[in-house]
Amino acid sequence: MDREQTILIVDDDEKNVKLLTALLQAKGYNCVPAYSGQEAL
Repeated sequence: MDREQTILIVDDDEKNVKLLTALLQAKGYNCVPAYSGQEAL
């Protein structure tokens, strides 16, 4: 059984976060977006 991999995406530019999230989700990754270092923590 394959485990779903989760990736934390951190960037203050919303467009970058959305683009990277879409690309990685298309490859089967679960993504958690954060729009600042503080939010990521």
